[in-house]
Amino acid sequence: MIFSREIEPLNLKELLNEEIKEEMEFTKEAAIKSGVNLDEKELYAVGNMIKVRKLERELEEKDKEIDRLKAQLKTK
Repeated sequence: MIFSREIEPLNLKELLNEEIKEEMEFTKEAAIKSGVNLDEKELYAVGNMIKVRKLERELEEKDKEIDRLKAQLKTK
């Protein structure tokens, strides 16, 4: 991943999506180099995919909390 030197808000959902894409590309390249047929075997880095899904859930929870706090601020 390449990060900008400029400081700007970090979109974690976009970052996670990019990580998923990179993981799948790496897996496909490794399968091709090793002669594994992806149609016969599913070759995914399961550990990283689980971590990414866990982070997605955490982000969803944080988004809900942010929305709840914004709603509270509007009522005050």
